[in-house]
Amino acid sequence: MRKLVAILFTFLMIFGPATPAFGWGDKGHKTVGQIAQLHLANTNTLTRIRQILRQNETLASIATWADKVKTESNFKPQATHPDPDTQAFFRNMANQNNRRWHFVNLALDCESYDDCRDFQKPTDIVKIINMCITKLRGGNVPQLTPRNALRMLVHLVGDIHQPLHVGVGFINVDGANDTILIETDPTKILANDFINDMGGNKLVIRGEESDNLHSFWDTDLVEELIEDRTVAAFGRDLKDRIQQQPGWNAQGPLATWAAQWATDSLQTSRENAYNTVSIRREIVIEDETKFLIRRGNNYKSNNRPVVERQLAKGGYRLAKMLQAIFP
Repeated sequence: MRKLVAILFTFLMIFGPATPAFGWGDKGHKTVGQIAQLHLANTNTLTRIRQILRQNETLASIATWADKVKTESNFKPQATHPDPDTQAFFRNMANQNNRRWHFVNLALDCESYDDCRDFQKPTDIVKIINMCITKLRGGNVPQLTPRNALRMLVHLVGDIHQPLHVGVGFINVDGANDTILIETDPTKILANDFINDMGGNKLVIRGEESDNLHSFWDTDLVEELIEDRTVAAFGRDLKDRIQQQPGWNAQGPLATWAAQWATDSLQTSRENAYNTVSIRREIVIEDETKFLIRRGNNYKSNNRPVVERQLAKGGYRLAKMLQAIFP
């Protein structure tokens, strides 16, 4: 099964648009939703959420919807779908490029999301999270129904805690002594117009189930942590075992929380996802240029607890955000 997942990731990476394909994969996203639901048990917030969702839907079960509505060919004014909210989403052409809502490509040496404005986009993950909040608070966002806003929010809060959806490498193919470098300095990147590595999708690894750094974080690390457990059991384990830290709580107005979380994930990308990664050489796969990388010793074992922390943190913060929206 995991071989099949790896093959699908490769197919999407080659034939899909030049953006990261997934964040955490289905099990990771459902785990974030499950942890949030556990934090919200027996609260008025969860009652309000259930009034928006369909019968038997949970935060875990809706967490993957946003990855299922990315296909641009589905969007047309007369689109049909058995789910009325999904049909409304497909009929609104303002949603056609929603694939780009799932990430922001920040240079690794940016101080923060707010201080890296040249790398922001009008529809990056921070701005779309805030759009969902506006809708759920009763604001005027015609392109989303309340249920779609909630489904999108649950997913994107998961994505923003996948570090490669925020901090990415930029490729300098003309490094000293014929080396290829991962550039981290935002000034150099902007001055030279270096291309980004698509959140690690262009960084090829060998000897793993997944063949690139992005899907290694999305899938391999999560699958190995879950083992043969259910998402429900894994989520409860993380909620009970991973201790919440003071830094998990955002400060200030709700509209600033997503930017704070992006800054936090940027630091995780810099210090954990990329800190021992270097490029060995340029390679061509199916006529597409990519870069074979090496990783430091114990890269996998060192980052397993990082993934646990990010999933637990994502679920905790999602619950806090939903409590702020639905007090």
